[in-house]
Amino acid sequence: MSEKKRMTILVADDDPTIRAVLTKTFEKAGFHVISAENGRQALEQMKGDISAVLLDLQMPIMSGLECLRFIRERFEDISPIMLTASDDIANAVEAMKNGAFDYITKPFNSHQLIALVEKAIATDQNTRRIKRLEAELARAREQEIETASRIQQTLLMGKPPAHLRGIEIATRTVPSQKVDGDFYDFFQFGEQYLDVVIGDVMGKGIASALMGAALKSHFLRVIHDLGRSAVKRDTPPDPVAIVSRVQTNMIRQMEDLETFVTLCYGRFDLRRRIFRFVDCGHMRTIHYGAPSNTFRLLEGVNMPLGFPEIKPYTEISVPFSFGDCFFFYSDGLTEAMNPNGDQYGENRLVDSMRANISHTPESLITQVWVDIVNFTHSETFRDDFTSVVVKIGQLPETCIISESEFEIQCDIRQTSLVRRFLREFCGPAGRLISQERLDLLTLAATEVVTNIIRHAYGNRTDGKIRIIARTTPDSLEITFFDRGEIFDPKIVPSPKFDGSQEGGFGIYIITNAVDEYTYGQDQYGNNCTRLLVSLK
Repeated sequence: MSEKKRMTILVADDDPTIRAVLTKTFEKAGFHVISAENGRQALEQMKGDISAVLLDLQMPIMSGLECLRFIRERFEDISPIMLTASDDIANAVEAMKNGAFDYITKPFNSHQLIALVEKAIATDQNTRRIKRLEAELARAREQEIETASRIQQTLLMGKPPAHLRGIEIATRTVPSQKVDGDFYDFFQFGEQYLDVVIGDVMGKGIASALMGAALKSHFLRVIHDLGRSAVKRDTPPDPVAIVSRVQTNMIRQMEDLETFVTLCYGRFDLRRRIFRFVDCGHMRTIHYGAPSNTFRLLEGVNMPLGFPEIKPYTEISVPFSFGDCFFFYSDGLTEAMNPNGDQYGENRLVDSMRANISHTPESLITQVWVDIVNFTHSETFRDDFTSVVVKIGQLPETCIISESEFEIQCDIRQTSLVRRFLREFCGPAGRLISQERLDLLTLAATEVVTNIIRHAYGNRTDGKIRIIARTTPDSLEITFFDRGEIFDPKIVPSPKFDGSQEGGFGIYIITNAVDEYTYGQDQYGNNCTRLLVSLK
């Protein structure tokens, strides 16, 4: 009885006699009662300490049904009981659809009504208790996800090298609402080699995450062991040997857990400008070729780790150039779905990369993420969003055999100084390249300088052009730097030799005079035109 005295009941009925009877009935039962003549008065008296509400269906100013809707919107943990005449049953049923706990017809039995109110109070209390438990459980799950996310970042996601000339790296991981087995890591060997491994353990949960962490750790151990036994200590072990040893050492554990791992292990050889990779059923790496402005999907033929090796692992080699970009990712990107159940897919990913290829690696990943969020209308997915971008920049110094730098004013008359600089750098004909190739190189350089003066600087004389000439074991490279307007050589039309069109001959001469011609921007905002002559 003491507990009931602390409970307040609100009674709303336009009949004063019924209000008086209900007030007396519930006060006698130990409740505190407040009353209202209509729905509007009832809403004005609603507050947090009211335990139950009784509403007459037919009331002036605001009906019981209208009042019910307002109460359910503002006090969702209270389910009013409706009082109705016997001919209002249809309205009473409608009230039940709108959230009423129950209804009772007039005249009513006082014992039945008290029992119904007590049942409504107990039900509402249980509802509030369940909601509190659900909120606590949700908070606990959020903490668990946050903890799992920290574990993933610590154990599964490696850190790219902070300073490695000739390469830019960006990574992004957005954990899903479950713990997954995505992982990646980086292994640097001097200034020439950078290995990238990205993998995805089948399944979800702590077991997959721990398997991913174990594999990542095992790669490092295998690299160390193979390196100690190598004949050439200055050359890292082959990617095929690394992946094969990891498979041999870990297949028993993967079989015991009935899991497998898709994986791509790649090596960037910055001296030879070759990307060698062993693909084991992973998502196809997107390779942007800057010289040709094309995108290709790199795919291997090996089975995922965890399957018995029927054939030795196969390695694939891909050449790369200044400005090239490699996009590694997990299936969380391509399998992200929109509300219609459509997957984002590989084609959209390539299109997004194409639209943002001029951005920095960090910005590129961000723009891809924004594009996927816009497609799915969500920032949370069933699987992790894991991606690694590697962009090729200038050559490392250790790859350079000789280097010389020269700077001229933005003056067409100084093109003769450029030709003299190149002839002095290359030395006598035959030392680096033949006389014929040297003549073609100086012709191409003259066209480059002329284009910069005319198009980048608009024939202004206040600009400067910096030229760096380098030789590597494989090539002779001449790079021109300017701070003028950006020039897109891809929009230049092909020349017409019948005299019907002017222009296009400069780019035509350049591309046919050297083995490789690229144009882009470096990380400092300089326009970079690069000419390459192969020494092989």
